[in-house]
Amino acid sequence: MKVTIALIGSQEFCRQAKSIMLPHNTRIDYYQYDRPSEAPCLLQTMKPCHAILFSGSLPYEASKQILQTISIPAFYIQQNEHTIAVTLLYLASEKNMAIHDISIDIKERTHIEQILQDLDPLSSMRKPAIHELQSNTDLQAVVNFHIEHVISGRSKMAVTSVHAVYDQLQAAGIPSFRMLDPASNTLRAMEHAVQQVDLARSAATKIAVGVLQVHQPEKLPQDTIEALANYLQAQWIEKEDNFFFYTTLGTIEFVFALKAFVQFCESLHPASALSFGLGQTMVEASDNAISALQLGKQAGNEGVYMLDEHKKLHGPLPATKPSIAMRLDDPDLLTISKKTTLSPAVISKLTLFDEFRQSTPFTANDLAGYLAVSRRTAERTIKKLMDQQFVVSVGEEMTYSQGRPRALYKMKLTI
Repeated sequence: MKVTIALIGSQEFCRQAKSIMLPHNTRIDYYQYDRPSEAPCLLQTMKPCHAILFSGSLPYEASKQILQTISIPAFYIQQNEHTIAVTLLYLASEKNMAIHDISIDIKERTHIEQILQDLDPLSSMRKPAIHELQSNTDLQAVVNFHIEHVISGRSKMAVTSVHAVYDQLQAAGIPSFRMLDPASNTLRAMEHAVQQVDLARSAATKIAVGVLQVHQPEKLPQDTIEALANYLQAQWIEKEDNFFFYTTLGTIEFVFALKAFVQFCESLHPASALSFGLGQTMVEASDNAISALQLGKQAGNEGVYMLDEHKKLHGPLPATKPSIAMRLDDPDLLTISKKTTLSPAVISKLTLFDEFRQSTPFTANDLAGYLAVSRRTAERTIKKLMDQQFVVSVGEEMTYSQGRPRALYKMKLTI
């Protein structure tokens, strides 16, 4: 299954990244900014993906607040000694520029100091002017730092890690050079993102059990149990006034990213209380879910709690704000809606369904359960999508009971 990474960076960085030969299982969606401070706005326009990769620490730091509301992994390409050494080597060999003749802005001063130490253990080498970038760095202050050093003659060239600073220096007529971005660093960062997505997928298969403890049956809507089972894609049983739902950690994480499910959980109080447990076995997960109920009461919070296999309590859930629902006026949604005659809302749900199943094949029964519709309705939906090649048949699933094999389908939606 392909891993989709949202790469957020400057126009120049994205242009360079597009020339990198990607692993066969990776797809990159590019989001370009003029200044690192624009990165949070780009996150608001981001299409569904598995991980987010920033071109550097500044756009990542600028986006930290909004990243707390996003459940997928996010990383940035770290500037290291290799990046700085390659840049200095290029300046020395191609520009005949001595190290002490430059002013440079970098994330970690220790990186360049270590390079200088390796070149001259006696520390007799003259050092460049160094400006250390902080998470809240004022870019104009960085520009001024370079301009002052060049105009005063203390340096002959400004070397910057920030593309927006480079553009301003060029506009001011200051001799300047962009820090080189080695393709190997970018590729390693992409590979790391893919590995983290794979780890997250592996963890998502952990056994999870939900327990709904009903306090006031008369105040609980009749369809609550079925609605909860549909959300969790779970089998359920009733035992001693408790309802047990058998699902996976990945499903729980997915549904808690949906506003509709969070609102559903809030509606359960005070008539009932919901908790979850993880474990190596169903028995262990069920015991942990019951314990989570008691620990939640002790915490004095009416929220949903989860006790993991290490007896660590998480909650109240969700740990992050639920994600914003896909805009129903998105051009891609409207295009698919027009071709299939399905509503944009249904197309949005189908996209979430594909993300939920991690693009694995599904049956009409699977889709019917997720959408909470009849199998016949699900089959009609599949046919409309197949007519426009948004769904393809990939085989059949043999059942242990009598009857015809069930067809397997794969989603081909690109939103």
